[in-house]
This record gives sequence, structure tokens and C-alpha cells, in this order.
Amino acid sequence: MKLFSVKLRASKDGKHISGAERITPYEKINTVINQLYHRLSRKEFDSINIKIDILKEQPLLAEKTLPVVNLNFKNHREANKWAIQIIQKQTGLSEEKIKQLIDLIHSGASPDGENMRGAMIVDLRGNRLEKNRSRGVRTTDVDYLDREKIIRKLKEKCFTERTADALALTTKNMLHPDIIAEYCISDEPDYLTGYLSTKEAYYRLTPLKEKGNEKGGRIYFVKNGVDIDDIYRFLEEKPVLIKDVDI
Repeated sequence: MKLFSVKLRASKDGKHISGAERITPYEKINTVINQLYHRLSRKEFDSINIKIDILKEQPLLAEKTLPVVNLNFKNHREANKWAIQIIQKQTGLSEEKIKQLIDLIHSGASPDGENMRGAMIVDLRGNRLEKNRSRGVRTTDVDYLDREKIIRKLKEKCFTERTADALALTTKNMLHPDIIAEYCISDEPDYLTGYLSTKEAYYRLTPLKEKGNEKGGRIYFVKNGVDIDDIYRFLEEKPVLIKDVDI
């Protein structure tokens, strides 16, 4: 079966606002475009770009997502303290260095003080490895083999489609052998749940950011001496389909 990558990107005044994507067979492309447009149209935009590409290689099939673990905290400071401790155990980086990196995400990690368009990449020495510190790296071309089934399962557990997308993305990240952990907060000022992922689980942390903060982004923690071109190729080009959700 021929599969296609469908991506929609919304922008305003030349600035990226939001994006969404799916992997779908040809006969469902119109339906998927309508679904994604409906989702993006909730935000104010002046341009939406639609990109459709046939997949040039067969997707990697993953049996299940990372296990989902929900954790609630008194405030974002307590949640970040917990996240820093887990990252420290996973990476060996000092808590001070991890806090500096996380503070960058909360204040704007791009050189101009704005949000990066993609993720920051950090090795176990604390070095940033992105090819471009404004753009970072983007994880794309990941979806569920039967998305409708997964959404039903998640909604039965009171999760939303937003959780489905984040879970798919971070599951793909953790499939790469050199990616150790991921830290993520949304750039939406009223969406306070973020997450920390390791090879073991996807931890949803509430609240992980302060209400009203429009900054957000991701950090991918990777092993020393990684082939950065291979990291970029896998995250941005290798299609992945996930069969089931672990909840």
C-alpha cells in the first residue's frame, strides 16, 4: 500500500503558529486534510501551508508506545525539580547544567530569545549539537497504524488527541538508540502539562510550566559522540507507524 505524509503548517505575520501531520493512504488524504485544517483553524493565522509527499521508504513499525505515567505536583517548580532529578540519573549531567538548559526552554532557547522551531540537542557533556540553534531538529513522519483505534483507547482513559500526538512523537524519539531522554513543554500559555520521556516511560507532568508563559520547546538528550547527521535523518525523514498504545 502506498502511504503519504500530509503536513499542515499555520503561520501569522511570517511566524510559525502551529502544525500537524499524519501518515495516510491515498484515499484518505482529503479527510485527513479536513481534520488537520479544523484543528489548526482554532488558532488565528494568515497562512496555512499544505504539503503532501509519498513515503519513499516503508515505515518502521513499532509494537507499542512508551508506557504512559501521569504525575501531578503542587506547582511547576516541584515538577521541574522531579524532572531534573530523573534527567540527572539518566544522563549524569549536573543538576545545575540541566536547570540551565530547562530555563532556556522556559525563557526562549533561540538566539533571538524566541522559541526554537524544533528541538535542542544536548550530549552528556552538556554541549548543544543542533546544526542551527534557531531551527533545531524536528521529529516528523510518525503516526499510528490505526489512529482511530488509538484515539478511542486514549479517550477511554480521559486523554485527548493532543496526548496521542505527543506520545507518538516521543515514542519515535526513544526508538533511536542514541537518544536517552526528552523534556518538553508547550508554547501555549494556558497549557501547563509537559512531559519527560526516557526509554522506560512517557511521564506527563502537571504543571510543568507557569501559567501565562508563551515560551516552550523540547530538549533531546543524546549520547556522546553521536552521528548528528544520522540523528537528523532518523527524526526528520524515517517514517514510523505505531501499532498500539501502552496505557
